[in-house]
Amino acid sequence: MNWDDALASDGLTSEQRAALEQSSAALTDRNAVYFGDLYRAGERWRLLLDFENETAFLDIETTGLGGDSYLTMCGIPDAYGFKAYVRGDNLDQLVEDLHHYKLVVTFNGITFDVPWLRRGLGPLLENTAHIDLMHVLRSVGLRGGLKKIEKAIGLDRGDDLSLLTGRDAVNLWNMAQDGEPNALETLIRYNAEDVASLPRLAEYAYGKNSAGTLMAVPGFFSPCPFRHFIPSL
Repeated sequence: MNWDDALASDGLTSEQRAALEQSSAALTDRNAVYFGDLYRAGERWRLLLDFENETAFLDIETTGLGGDSYLTMCGIPDAYGFKAYVRGDNLDQLVEDLHHYKLVVTFNGITFDVPWLRRGLGPLLENTAHIDLMHVLRSVGLRGGLKKIEKAIGLDRGDDLSLLTGRDAVNLWNMAQDGEPNALETLIRYNAEDVASLPRLAEYAYGKNSAGTLMAVPGFFSPCPFRHFIPSL
């Protein structure tokens, strides 16, 4: 069944028909925010398929969590590859580039990534829907941090960088500011490794949540191939 089939049904109330017409128009207008506002955080997996080629996966790094901490970088893979936005280089460009996306996908981004981005860069993502996979994965019984969930569903990074933590990311940034060779490149790769799993987690979440529904798509894959965009040092 598609939108036209639904609208052609004789069993609709006037309110239901109006809601369907409004939703159909929003999809035609590529208005992801309209749909994002309709769903609770755990239900926003429903947007993945319709906006898959207009999606940015996003992960940030900071110097800590205290009041004097600040944003150091943001990594974004999309359907075309990976790009790192680094403080002191091109971080300010991130605000403009985010305007090109209809959907942004994070892990714990509602409470961490997006507030930190707005704190450091000002208003952004006001016309972009947001899927926080931490909430979506909770709806299928997966809780905990990113690495714990990766292991639970069998995602193997197969890289020594998987042993690093957020504290190591802070140390790498500080080392880079002190002129340590390769520290910044290692930080970027660490960030890329973290964000690289988000497309696969999105695929998993979509498959689990849509199973047995009309939205189920056998073999649905994110347009961001896992590890395709991880830069080599």
